[in-house]
Amino acid sequence: ITTGFMRPGSFIGTRGLTERCSHDYSVVIEDSAEVFVLEKKRFRELLRRYPGISFNLPESGLLNTLLPFFYGRDAYLTIPSLAMNRPGKVNWIMGLITLVLVLAAALPTLFPDRFSLLHSLVVDTDPENMLAASEPDRIFHNRLKTEMSLHDIMVVGVVNDRHPDGVFNAASLGTVFELTEFAKTLVWKDGEHPGETVGVVAADMMSPSTMDIVEQAGEGSVRFSWLMPEPPASDAVAREVYRKLKRYPTMDGTLVSEDGRAASIYLPLTSKDVSFRVYRELKEFIAGQKGDEQYYITGLPVAEDSFGVEMFIQMAISAPAAMLVIFLLMYFFFRNLTLVMSSMLVAMVSELCTMALLVITGNTLHIMSSMIPIFVMPIAVLDSSHILSEFFDTYPRIRDRRMTMDHVMRGLFTPMLYTSVTTAVGFASLSLVPIP
Repeated sequence: ITTGFMRPGSFIGTRGLTERCSHDYSVVIEDSAEVFVLEKKRFRELLRRYPGISFNLPESGLLNTLLPFFYGRDAYLTIPSLAMNRPGKVNWIMGLITLVLVLAAALPTLFPDRFSLLHSLVVDTDPENMLAASEPDRIFHNRLKTEMSLHDIMVVGVVNDRHPDGVFNAASLGTVFELTEFAKTLVWKDGEHPGETVGVVAADMMSPSTMDIVEQAGEGSVRFSWLMPEPPASDAVAREVYRKLKRYPTMDGTLVSEDGRAASIYLPLTSKDVSFRVYRELKEFIAGQKGDEQYYITGLPVAEDSFGVEMFIQMAISAPAAMLVIFLLMYFFFRNLTLVMSSMLVAMVSELCTMALLVITGNTLHIMSSMIPIFVMPIAVLDSSHILSEFFDTYPRIRDRRMTMDHVMRGLFTPMLYTSVTTAVGFASLSLVPIP
């Protein structure tokens, strides 16, 4: 028996282990034409018993095994051989690493008091944060808002299509009055800044009950009064409120619709971070109202917050949907549920580890990073698809699963390694780009 060139992954040329096989023997022909003959059964037992056999053979060493793409084609099969010889251990190690990462991300998120030393999940749905806080445009925008006392505004619309006078009847305006008074109470203590409050800025609210009007009180004098200091006692009083509002061009089409069917309440907020909380409180109040009115809540804070919520809902739908499509396509091509499920398991582990590491390292889950699962999903199954495709093409000629995998990995390991490294470098290069 000649052992000078034989080790797992030896180059075989046009004939050899994978192309010239009998039921009893496997023949390996090296470039120098020296021949190694060994029974297939004993060859497989040898590999299973001594997965590190390449360390003890000529022209092999630690660096040759760990960095085979720098040293030659013969050594790189050692890496997948270790996995194929010990599949149970590899699966346990993979599962354990995944479980540890998921727990390290989930526990501080679910129990922040008990695991305060670890980073918890932080979600940011504010599109402004796609620009850095030091961005000149953002600094200029915030400075002008402060100088001009501008606030992000939430708008509540009240519509009545059934009453002949629209929303300007005693019952509907009474509801508008109650809603306005309730909105004034949506103020809470600021946990980050003691002594300050967050919520609705009641002093800057605009509604029929908070608007003041200017009328002539006599010769040489004017009178300031509230448009609707209390709920109208009758429909006639409600129609008078509508008539007075129509006299102000800035209010016509803004606070009141042109046809009188709708009225609006403008709620300035201390910051748009509280928009969802205000929105939730308003929805609960509106749910308890009776009448023919219809309510609509809108505004930039609501739109941004709703966009963020819908973004994560779509992520929860799109990622599983993408996985289902990939699964169905792979099953259609390979018709083997076990092999396809193994590929999907690789994708699932990649997803969990990636998102867990995102949380563990203290990064924020924002609009851009929420799309990571959609990108990771197809990338994670690429190598599996190549391996399965090559395996199905080669197995009918060899009729031995282990030897077929040796042949497949001999041809695919290097190109898959380079493509994976290229993909990793491409995504890693994003860390050098000034993206918040």
